[in-house]
Amino acid sequence: MTQAKRAFRDDRAPWLGDNPPMKIPRSLFRTLLLTLPLLLTAPNPLQADVPSLQAAVDPQRLSAFVERGMELWQAPGMAVAVVSSDEVLYQRGFGTTAIEDGAPVDEHTLFANASTTKAMVAAGLLMLVDDGRLGLDDTAASHLPELRFSDPLLTRELTLRDLLSHRSGLPSTDFWTFFQKMPLDEQVERLAAVEAAAPLRTRHIYQNTMYELAGLIIERVSGQRWDRFLAERLWQPIGMRETFGARGQIGAGFSHVLPHSYLDGKVEVTEWDLPADLADAAGSAWTSLHDMSLWAQFLLRGGVTADGQRLLSEGSFGEFFKPQMLIAKKDFYPVAALTEPHWRSYALGWFQQDFQGRPIDFHTGSLSGLIAIIGLDRAGDRAVVVLGNRDHAELRHAILWEVMDRNPAGARRDWNQAVFDLYRDAAATRAEEWQKKERQRLRKTQPALPLAAYAGRYENPALGAVTIEVERRGMLLRTASLALPMAHWHLDTFLLEHPPWELREFAEFRIAPDGKVASFDLFGETFTAGAGSDTGNP
Repeated sequence: MTQAKRAFRDDRAPWLGDNPPMKIPRSLFRTLLLTLPLLLTAPNPLQADVPSLQAAVDPQRLSAFVERGMELWQAPGMAVAVVSSDEVLYQRGFGTTAIEDGAPVDEHTLFANASTTKAMVAAGLLMLVDDGRLGLDDTAASHLPELRFSDPLLTRELTLRDLLSHRSGLPSTDFWTFFQKMPLDEQVERLAAVEAAAPLRTRHIYQNTMYELAGLIIERVSGQRWDRFLAERLWQPIGMRETFGARGQIGAGFSHVLPHSYLDGKVEVTEWDLPADLADAAGSAWTSLHDMSLWAQFLLRGGVTADGQRLLSEGSFGEFFKPQMLIAKKDFYPVAALTEPHWRSYALGWFQQDFQGRPIDFHTGSLSGLIAIIGLDRAGDRAVVVLGNRDHAELRHAILWEVMDRNPAGARRDWNQAVFDLYRDAAATRAEEWQKKERQRLRKTQPALPLAAYAGRYENPALGAVTIEVERRGMLLRTASLALPMAHWHLDTFLLEHPPWELREFAEFRIAPDGKVASFDLFGETFTAGAGSDTGNP
């Protein structure tokens, strides 16, 4: 699950830009969508000149590369594999499951799949397509009759294909999962209060809730919860016996990592993002490097297991990787500044771009303290998997492109240093922007009312209820899962911070004519005071 922890702002995920997307002429858009599938399946003219994969993967060099990256990012543990369709070319664990009393990481250590789960959920829906039980262009509401959106057009037209390709036009609704621990049935109900950020099928906006709906559709159609369906129809036939739908399903005989963050120059264990028993189709699965290698090989074989069993028809497998939505440059991964793709797209659970003349399919996964990436060069019969236990340890991108780089070893970019410098410079830019805000802050101002007057319960029809409490050092905004300190900034504006997520947001209060707090704005939404307390709250 991409880990945009904001609410309904048009903010995609932390690795995405903040600028509006470039406008693409409709004629060019259609041409590219028709051409990209041909590019993705066409033979690679460079392939004949490429040395064998075995020669291209130097275990000693790759191990040293990973160890160097772990030093740069101070990652406690990593697991890395490189495979072809019929051979494991490299598979190794590094470091430890935890900084205190941890066990050594190996190929059977369990890590969070996070959003790399999405492609598996998409594969599950495609299996139901093969069964003749649904179609990708079925409307979501035809399988979820309770589903309603603020725009009736979206209710009527949103399809399963739209759910899987992040083109609903809805902003992120991650607040429900990460702040509110909101059950899915309530999320479905509150979707009716969410205003779209873009018209349907006009913009790629990463949307985890749409994948939760996809998981719910699997359950409605198959009669099995999405993870149980995948275990029976996908994971077990492939041989993935170390893969689970949620952390709480992990048995006592398995070793798994703990999540870590890097704060104030120190690596420390951080809190779990998701409850142990939550099976969330957007990204709650756990797996091992061993199993992810099997999954990658299954994909390189075109949907066929090692023993020759076809789990996805050729038609469905083609749909799996067919580009569904072009992605604007500003809405893509920052590392694209280094790989310089000519096009960027999203398929069904896959980001896509060209690299050195070849199409690459990949997807990251991120939860607090946990990261993953899987990348496929299907034309070149090569895949890489990276799993880690440090929040946003972006050496995952460096490893991906080091493995995909077909230049001679001595002629390659230093991907480790280049990726590290890219994110370091971005962090420095954010720090400069924050300093600018600090300089604009009004000094020596006070809130209009005593702090106790701001306390109480506030409601938002989309986000749900939050509570503001007064404590010795100021105020707290309390959601179902977090207590965020609120420090006075100036006038009736307060700053909320949550360092593990690098979260800084402002809450701006409005005072009514009767001298009481009427509401406050946060995350681009308005929370209104109820009746009955100091703010009028119950």
